[in-house]
Amino acid sequence: MNIPILFKIIFTIVLLLSGATLAFPIGDVIAQIADGPWPIFRHDLQHTGRSPNLGAQTNNVRWSYTTGGAVRSSPAIGSDGTIYIGSNDSKLYAINPFGSLKWSFITGSYVICPPSIGSDGIVYVGSDDGKLYAINPNGTLKWSYTTDGAVRSSPAIGSDGTIYIGSVDNNFYAINPNGSLKWSYTTEHTFYSSPAIGSDGTIYIGSRSNDLYAVNPNGSLKWSYATGSFVVSSPAIGGDGTVYIGSDDGKLYAINPNGTQKWAFTTGGAVESSPAIGSDGTVYIGSDDGKLYAIDPNGTQKWAFTTGGAVYSSPAIGSDGTLYVGSSDDTLYAINPDGSLKWSSTTGGDVLSSPAIGTDGTVYVGSSDNKLYAYNASFHLIYIPLVVNH
Repeated sequence: MNIPILFKIIFTIVLLLSGATLAFPIGDVIAQIADGPWPIFRHDLQHTGRSPNLGAQTNNVRWSYTTGGAVRSSPAIGSDGTIYIGSNDSKLYAINPFGSLKWSFITGSYVICPPSIGSDGIVYVGSDDGKLYAINPNGTLKWSYTTDGAVRSSPAIGSDGTIYIGSVDNNFYAINPNGSLKWSYTTEHTFYSSPAIGSDGTIYIGSRSNDLYAVNPNGSLKWSYATGSFVVSSPAIGGDGTVYIGSDDGKLYAINPNGTQKWAFTTGGAVESSPAIGSDGTVYIGSDDGKLYAIDPNGTQKWAFTTGGAVYSSPAIGSDGTLYVGSSDDTLYAINPDGSLKWSSTTGGDVLSSPAIGTDGTVYVGSSDNKLYAYNASFHLIYIPLVVNH
């Protein structure tokens, strides 16, 4: 065997075992979600909102970054620690782990949609200008796909690289990795909900038609379930396949994988927050009545924590069970697993953004005061890829 080739094979094996990054290709890779600490809205394709990392233990603000508009978008975090977040100044921002600007990408309108990161580093984000953007890791445009309405639905990325989004134009789209249309599913009303994907490939999404839809990977309808009002909340999928979703009728619904109702839990206001699912199956959800609820898997209330405003933010769960959630009372809350307050931090505006948890425990969240906040990490892990010249 040729000695240089043999050396490259041996060195490649060593690098793979050490977890290093290769600079030469080893085959075609289909983009899925990135292997980062929070690569997609609600952390994972099942939208559990549950991180394997311990979140911030105090309300210390490590840094904040000011954009040119309200930050209603929720952050995504890449494998190198870069934080991606949209702003009402029409930009998507890439922020370094220490709070400096890496780059910004301007769209034609508000960026309320939470971004998603592919395994190839491509960042997918929607804008109120009606487009889904695919942005290269260096901040340049790869492609864009135009819909007929605002895109606030956060993209989900299937195992074959298909990107799924909803639009205000009443369509649910499947977009090929090259930016072409694969299929679209049309309903009678708009999509603000973000899709979740089950282990069998079924895609779940809510609509302002009052329905939760289960759509097959080929674009055909599997089933739909009608709630009593608009569904702006995004679904979360439990370990047993149960689909949890909120509705503006004030209820959290638990739907069996076959589309029948398991149970419904009634809050005191519209439920536009998206559920999080704890490691023990407890479901956490915010409500317009100003409360965060903890609900047992059988549908009974475990506890409720009262904030000073409507809870549109969706909770994130740290590895110790601490819950992080924003409120329209301008505050980010950290709540212990028993429902008691751990800490809180007041910002200069409504916290409609949903928190994300980094590898080192930093909690990131946006505020209507135009800022992205980073809470309480004593250090940051620095990712330095090993480059092999050949």
